[in-house]
Amino acid sequence: MIPGSPSPAPRTVKVRLVSGPLDYLRLALRVLFWGLVLFVAFSAFETDSFTDKGHVAYLDAAFEEVAWEDIGADDTVVGLVELSGTIASFADSDVLASQGGTVTPEVVRDALSVMRAEGGLSGLVIRFETPGGEVAASDEIRNILATFKAREEIPLYFYSSFVLASGGYYAACAADKVFAAKNAEVGSIGVIIEMLNFRKLATDTLGVNMKVYKSGEFKDMGNPFRDPTPAEETLLARDVRESMDEFVAEVAKSRDIPVARVREKLGTGEVWSGRRAKELGLVDEVLYPEELAARLKTETGAKGQVFYAAYRPPTGLWHTLQTGVHAALAAVVPRLPLPVSRQGFHSPRLYYLLPR
Repeated sequence: MIPGSPSPAPRTVKVRLVSGPLDYLRLALRVLFWGLVLFVAFSAFETDSFTDKGHVAYLDAAFEEVAWEDIGADDTVVGLVELSGTIASFADSDVLASQGGTVTPEVVRDALSVMRAEGGLSGLVIRFETPGGEVAASDEIRNILATFKAREEIPLYFYSSFVLASGGYYAACAADKVFAAKNAEVGSIGVIIEMLNFRKLATDTLGVNMKVYKSGEFKDMGNPFRDPTPAEETLLARDVRESMDEFVAEVAKSRDIPVARVREKLGTGEVWSGRRAKELGLVDEVLYPEELAARLKTETGAKGQVFYAAYRPPTGLWHTLQTGVHAALAAVVPRLPLPVSRQGFHSPRLYYLLPR
């Protein structure tokens, strides 16, 4: 500025942050991009962040955590996998998951992978609390457990404090011994298919109908806007019968009970207490969780104490984010009544499931 010259008028500088939808979109994309960059950077510091399947914690007979150094040379270590929830093919594959946790074949595989890596186990305990679930998933979990037992050449035990019903008991057919608390709910050996039907409500009351164009007679089987045809009812009854035959065969084989007795006396869908289940031959022993280690000591022939190598799910940043996203989606996605699935209204499924 030249001395003596008049001072320039002050200028106002306007900074535009956002002025329209496109600016908001650009800002959101930048925030998302840098958020992903930070997430990947943090994940890089975690060991096997994207492949971590969990770890092991050591527990004593009272299920109190102990250090590895507390386990002596004469002590025995037995694997422990705790599972709780409805059995489903995928974590978000069915509305049954809305009633609590979900147990999937993938969850079981991850847990057994950690058990296999641990090595040196004298046996494996599956502590299962479940009302059952999908037939296909229950059968796959049973096969996964049977394969693990044969490959690792260790005994497999099942234990339940509260409920080991239907698909859960089907999975327990892979075990060498089944234990339960005296008041646990055990049994519900049977198959069920339920389909929602609101034809009268839709057509007579609301005046709503569904027009379907299909390539085959059974393509829309289970459509809730119409009653099932006699041919569809025949097919569904066939599926229930075949799945029940498999259930009866597995129980008869694993518990050494005649097939006819399983079908006529046990395959009624009835639920029994742990005590009654033992009398019926479905449970080997009735005991509390704290008494399980003493029984396992006898089963494994341990000289010292019995400790558990308990599976613990992964807790890294990646898995924490996954859990948070699933919880957020579960909160906003509307839940429909059983058996209406988020994948479609008319998809009749077979269940080994305790009715509630």
